[in-house]
Amino acid sequence: MRYRRALRFLLACGAVVAVSGCGEAPSEDDLTLEPAYVIGIRPAPGGVICEGQDIVVVFNRDPGDARCDAARLYPDVQAGSLRTFWATGRGTLSFAWDNGGALAVEYHVAICEYEPPMLVSAFPDDREPVSLDALQERGIVLVFDVEVYSGSVDWDEAFALTGPDGWAWDAPVTAEGRRVTLGPPAPGVFEADQTYGLRGVVTDDRGNETEISLTIVIAEDDE
Repeated sequence: MRYRRALRFLLACGAVVAVSGCGEAPSEDDLTLEPAYVIGIRPAPGGVICEGQDIVVVFNRDPGDARCDAARLYPDVQAGSLRTFWATGRGTLSFAWDNGGALAVEYHVAICEYEPPMLVSAFPDDREPVSLDALQERGIVLVFDVEVYSGSVDWDEAFALTGPDGWAWDAPVTAEGRRVTLGPPAPGVFEADQTYGLRGVVTDDRGNETEISLTIVIAEDDE
């Protein structure tokens, strides 16, 4: 009886050894992952897409290297279970990803026009007097309805701010998403009871441009 049990154990152990060794977990080389699969696409297949439109592919898990023959991965580096592509104007999109995953999707292509970025708020307000202290504390803040970019130049070159007698400020510019900030300026850059002009250009991720023109009025010094 004891002999038969030992024999059954050895036979079972021998079967495991053939794969990865008795009592050892299989190595990564022994495991072949099934490809991830798509659980959703936006817009839905069969719908209408425009050139430059985002197409979001949702996988059950990270698919690894995902690609498409008729759409560009944007941004270039993505991780997780979502992949966002830019449509290039073709109706048939063939997606592929690691471990042999693949999917073809059909759309109807339309010619679409996109609105350029819109300035939704500004500090200071155009032509509304602002205190010198507030301007020196916050700088000039522009907020748009979409994420904006500086086009083909650096942010510091995207804006020009001028004042009386040919005065110009080489303003440091920072941008984060929909918000662009010039400054804040150091004390002495601006003067009370003076008027300054701001001009600039921003673009969206499709290259649509919006020109900015603001008049900044510094209030009189209360002291």
